[in-house]
Amino acid sequence: MAAHSPVTMVMVDDNIDEVFLTRRQVRTQGIVNHFVSERKPENLIDTLTELYNADPLKNILVLLDINMPRMNGFETLRGIREHPQFADLPVVMFSASDDEADIAEAASLGANGYIVKPFTMDAFIAALGNVPKMKYCLVQ
Repeated sequence: MAAHSPVTMVMVDDNIDEVFLTRRQVRTQGIVNHFVSERKPENLIDTLTELYNADPLKNILVLLDINMPRMNGFETLRGIREHPQFADLPVVMFSASDDEADIAEAASLGANGYIVKPFTMDAFIAALGNVPKMKYCLVQ
C-alpha cells in the first residue's frame, strides 16, 4: 500500500462526474492524497482558508476548471493570485479546452500548468513539471 502524499489536491469543477473520475484516476495511478472538491469557484478562498487553518503547513495543489457558471476559472485564478495568503499557491488549469488562447490566458494569469481533460497520467505528471516540489510530493 502506498504512503499517503503530504499534498491536498483541491479540484474546482462544477461537474461532479469530472471530479469523481479525476479522484479515481489519481488514486488508481498511485497518487494517494487528500482530495477535496469545490463545486463553486466563488467559495474557493473559504475552502483554502479552512484547509490552512486546520494545518498551516499543508501543501495544496489546486486543479481549476475554466468553464464554470457564475465565475470562470480565469476569474478564480486571478482571485487566487491577488490574495495575499494564496498568491503563490500552485494552480494547474484543468479544462476540456485545448484552445491556444485559453492556454495563453492561463499562463499570463500565473497558472503553473495546463491539463486538457480527459487526461492521461503522463500529461498530469508533465504539468507538474513547473511545480517540482509538488511533483516530488505526489509522485514518489
